[in-house]
Amino acid sequence: MELIFNVHGHSCDLALHPISGKTARLIKEHGSDVYSMKPLEWWRKGNTATWGMRIDDECNIKVTLDGKPVDFDYKMITANPLKIRRRMYLDSKAKFLCVLGFDNEICNFSWKWDNVEEFDPHKFDFMVHQWDRIMGQKDYFILDEIRYGGTFADRHDWCDAAGFSLVTPRVIDLAEVRQELTNGASEHSGDPFPAPEIGAHNRQA
Repeated sequence: MELIFNVHGHSCDLALHPISGKTARLIKEHGSDVYSMKPLEWWRKGNTATWGMRIDDECNIKVTLDGKPVDFDYKMITANPLKIRRRMYLDSKAKFLCVLGFDNEICNFSWKWDNVEEFDPHKFDFMVHQWDRIMGQKDYFILDEIRYGGTFADRHDWCDAAGFSLVTPRVIDLAEVRQELTNGASEHSGDPFPAPEIGAHNRQA
């Protein structure tokens, strides 16, 4: 039997890039205009990007087995989000991070598994990022990947994309984040991660 997990909603292509103090000042001065500047043309390159589907009030999720809907508790998707520590460069020498990309492209995405003998929702394994403090929004979940029975989907279908707008670049002060987390602050929920105080006399490299 064919198992399909389908999501229609907002896709996102977001990147967390370590940046220098010089680039942080450039972003503070120019805002979204940095997307068209040569120093930041690399924002979509490398392994820092997180591409996926937003799990929010506007997404529509349907799970079917051989075309027939099956019961599924959608709360399972966001029950165990991944820790952000791996992507936040907290153990590196990086001073700042910048959030770049988009999170509002309407599209349809499906994960499909062949030869499924029976459906058990507990066999789903969802790779979800929670970026509440990164993006400054409560319950900001990104569905990155799904496995069923320990197996990645046989096929992925992505279609019906309808355009997007780029987010305003946001700079995060890693020194402040490290201090907060050392003092027991949450990685997921709470106030947005702090931005650096960048002024004319602030000359961090």
